[in-house]
Amino acid sequence: MRRLNSQFTTKYISEAGTRAENKDYFGFVEMDNVACWVIAEGYDKDTTISSAKLAVDTVISEFTKKPSLSKRTIKRCIKEANRQLKLQSSKFHLKASILVVVSNYTKLRYAVCGNCRFHIFRGSNILEKSHDTSLYQEMIQEQEIVDDGEKGIEESRNLLQYLGKQGHLKIKVSKKKKLQNEDILLMTTWGLWEKITTVEMLDTLEDAKDAESYIDDLQDLFLSKQTNTVNNHTIATVFIAKVFQEKNYTQKIIKIAIMILIPVLIITAITAFVNWKAEKKRKEIIATVEKIEKRGDSYIAEEDFDRALREYENAVEQSEELKKKTGKKGKQNTAIKERLEVKQKTAEYLTDGEEAYSSQDYENAQKSYNKALKEAKNDIDFYDLLDKDSIKQKQDFCQDAKYISSLIDLADAQVELADYIAAAQNYSEAKQIAAENGDNTAINDINLKIKEMQSKINEELQQQIEQQQAEEEKVKQEQQQQAEEEKAKQEEQKKQLETDGGAIELEADALLAEGNTETAKQYYQQSLQMYKEAGSIEKASAVQKKMIDADTVAKQQQNDVKAAEGDAYVLNGDNFLLENKFVEAIEEYKKAKEIYSQVKYTDKVAETIEKITAVQTQQKENDIAEQKMNIGVIEARGDEALKLQQYDKAKEFYLQSQALYQGINDMDKVAVVQEKIKVVQELQEEIRKAREEQGIPQ
Repeated sequence: MRRLNSQFTTKYISEAGTRAENKDYFGFVEMDNVACWVIAEGYDKDTTISSAKLAVDTVISEFTKKPSLSKRTIKRCIKEANRQLKLQSSKFHLKASILVVVSNYTKLRYAVCGNCRFHIFRGSNILEKSHDTSLYQEMIQEQEIVDDGEKGIEESRNLLQYLGKQGHLKIKVSKKKKLQNEDILLMTTWGLWEKITTVEMLDTLEDAKDAESYIDDLQDLFLSKQTNTVNNHTIATVFIAKVFQEKNYTQKIIKIAIMILIPVLIITAITAFVNWKAEKKRKEIIATVEKIEKRGDSYIAEEDFDRALREYENAVEQSEELKKKTGKKGKQNTAIKERLEVKQKTAEYLTDGEEAYSSQDYENAQKSYNKALKEAKNDIDFYDLLDKDSIKQKQDFCQDAKYISSLIDLADAQVELADYIAAAQNYSEAKQIAAENGDNTAINDINLKIKEMQSKINEELQQQIEQQQAEEEKVKQEQQQQAEEEKAKQEEQKKQLETDGGAIELEADALLAEGNTETAKQYYQQSLQMYKEAGSIEKASAVQKKMIDADTVAKQQQNDVKAAEGDAYVLNGDNFLLENKFVEAIEEYKKAKEIYSQVKYTDKVAETIEKITAVQTQQKENDIAEQKMNIGVIEARGDEALKLQQYDKAKEFYLQSQALYQGINDMDKVAVVQEKIKVVQELQEEIRKAREEQGIPQ
């Protein structure tokens, strides 16, 4: 009665979040000597069957029939759940992840198929954590990426093994784990652990008083990290207050041995017998394993990979009884196990490859074949046993098949877009490659698609021809009717246009007589257009002559207006000239000249040029007089300095005025200033000599 002598408390929460339904399920059974906990998550869209509940119920039902902690029992239960999911799949393909934990209240084993997660906590440490059967976990194990702290990335949903999978299902069962008092088990679905890390699970555990408070705290932490969407999530925990203590017979045996004083010789004999018995059993196991292994090898040679895999799995299971030892026997045991693991993995990859190959899943088939060859190289003898040419041929076929599939998909899309020429080219290329590989299925498929495309082309052509004929007949009738209506309408319009053109012509004559030439021209233009449209050529010619006469009158009027504008500029120039504003006067005269030139009033152009020349001459004379006056001021400053006997300043002013007189070409004044400079220089010389005679320093 192990259950009564231990304390295991199980609590769980399973909720749908914001999803329409809960795809998770948890169940457990606690029997007198063993217990089983099962958690699952469904992935299909079937609303009538819960794949997670079906898997959990099946495992618990199978387990209770023959409860045990053996790997064989756990695998049997999971395989039966997998079989039931396949059997119940009808409208939808049922799929699920599953985690199974079994215990005899002293030890436990667990198995994972999918991405449900299992933890064993001891104290403040993580004792055990399960691995997923996902691409994410495989990438971590093969060191393609680093573990990102268990926050979960999209590849964790890309499962390599799961219930409902087509082909061989690989199930890994853990070794037995010995339990201790105060150990805590935690089982979660992906919806929770992808948001909560192991460290956060441990931190939450520190404040938990019991199993119920622990899962409540975990759910609160989970919900605090959500936004608008909350995934399905299931949390199950087992708090182990006390494990079942098995009786310890060692001390009793020792006491008995001491009490009866068993002779050393007897003990030695017994030990030797036990060793002999163990070695005999070991050899029997090795012989059995090798016999099974050889059957597997023969199936490999025959390319019956499914049977080979079952033999290798059986051999691996049998080899688990070979204990780890030191020395030669230990190495032999290890070598046997490693060799069998290589063959089992290789057979699994080949089985998966064959399954994918048969299902025309050529991409996964190629990956499985590559993995098989890579794994087989770990055992050269086994690698040589494989028919590598056959595998290589299938790999090449997979590569071509993927290319054929891509060509067909492209051609299908081009057919939908009515790009039939490009589609035919791609179908033809795909058919040629399929013919080279002898892929009759692909050839038949392509031929059917080509036939469907040709039928579609013919239908569209026939529809286009019929539609075009109908449209042409309709257009022909409409054109004939329109022509008749248009002819009658045109005759009526011509009469009306001729009448309207005559009325507008009379209005134009009146406007021209009043001197309103611009408006008259517009009316004449309207009348001319109407006569032309009415086909009245004689009246149109008469109107054109009137328009020419109107243009002549209008042009003369415009010239008169322009000439008046030029006269105004001349008057402005005359006014500026009276004020001696020569620049402004010239600018006004130039404006007048430009206008007179435009209207070709040559007499006024000549008069304006004479005015400009006279102003420029007067401006120049005025500028010279002003300059002479300014230079005279400088010269007068020199005279003033001379009177004050400031000879240097006087000379400076005279030289400045001399240069300015030279600039305006007044040579008479230049000569006068030069005489004054000469007088200054003579006075300066007399002063210098007088100082020399008196001995005064210069």
